[in-house]
Amino acid sequence: MRKRPRQARSKQMVATLIEATARCIVANGLDGTTTPRIAELAGVSVGSLYQYFEDKEALIDALVADRAAGIARGLRQLPVDTAGNLRDMVGGAIRYGFALLSAGDGLYVELIKNWHRMPTDKVADVLQQHFLELARVWFLRHYREYPIENLQVRIFIIVNSTLFTMVRLIADDHPLLPQSDVAEGLTDMIVQYLAVPS
Repeated sequence: MRKRPRQARSKQMVATLIEATARCIVANGLDGTTTPRIAELAGVSVGSLYQYFEDKEALIDALVADRAAGIARGLRQLPVDTAGNLRDMVGGAIRYGFALLSAGDGLYVELIKNWHRMPTDKVADVLQQHFLELARVWFLRHYREYPIENLQVRIFIIVNSTLFTMVRLIADDHPLLPQSDVAEGLTDMIVQYLAVPS
């Protein structure tokens, strides 16, 4: 971002530009999104846009960061039943992820189809941090049943494997498998990976 917004009006301008970027991507696809189209949707001049963002990529970075923060807020609002079983907690988080990424106006689907061109580390970092904290709380409560070693390594592998699988499925225009089956398979995989060998 070129100019840091300090006043309420400037902050509102940045928020408007980020939302216009999202609407432009939904309407025109990622390749059809341009700074003049974003400015037009935002109701501002291209010059005003360039006061805050260097180019389209900077706007997309800001959009992804904004959506990653929204995903984090949504994840924090999910009920965490530390007394519940691991399968229910994992399955609920995966179903939430599929519902979030598949729903709405198509923004996430378009971003996912272009995942390789996106600043994906922001989203992955948010999800990894959230699930690491969630796992710490849950496994501290259940340490006798699940004495997990290398929890941080396991969460890294789980988050990234799950994200990759979800992205591949959602990006496919004609998936061979239903989301419900993949969600169930991911849940099985994660629970087994976290299970303590007898």
